[in-house]
Amino acid sequence: YRELFYNNIEGFVTNAFPILRKLTADETWHAMIRDFMIKHHCKSPLFHEIAREFLAYLEDERDLINDPVFIKELAHYEWVELALSVSDADVDELKLEKIQDPLKEKFNTSALAWPLVYHYPVHQIGPDFQPQETSDTPVFLLVYRSNDDRVTFMELNPVSARLIDLLNEGKTGQLAAELIAQELQHPNAQVVIEGATALLNDWLQRGILVHA
Repeated sequence: YRELFYNNIEGFVTNAFPILRKLTADETWHAMIRDFMIKHHCKSPLFHEIAREFLAYLEDERDLINDPVFIKELAHYEWVELALSVSDADVDELKLEKIQDPLKEKFNTSALAWPLVYHYPVHQIGPDFQPQETSDTPVFLLVYRSNDDRVTFMELNPVSARLIDLLNEGKTGQLAAELIAQELQHPNAQVVIEGATALLNDWLQRGILVHA
């Protein structure tokens, strides 16, 4: 029974964190799973919650001294993909044809669209790329579940990430774009506004935004 229980836990963690598993030697991986089972008191009996429990173990209980420097961020990124894929969040799809001018309306990111900031380019990590130092600038990602239920990501730049933040603060697209133009000290605010319009339309088509 003990072996069956171990195999179940190990299997769930492997499925939830496939990249992390691929980067970890077998002996190290199984030692990590055993350490997780010993140190971490799972708060949920549900197997699909084990990935979140493993993430909490990495955050709070794991001795990371011999682990890759990016392990916590990579694990979080992989967990986000799983969390979005199984989320039962109720999201009202927008009637795009009713939106006359996206700049004049207030939008939030959907419950199925998560803006994220990392110190490492977690979306690029794999057997051929394992960074040893943090990126020079923050890594902005938007991970979302599309209307056809596929979880995907897009990389944001500081400007598009700022636009997302301002929308989530309750600003209209117009006001958000004007604020960004001021912050950038852009000589032509209209260029920023047009860029924001293009982003809003793209995000609306992808189901990333909902009415505030």
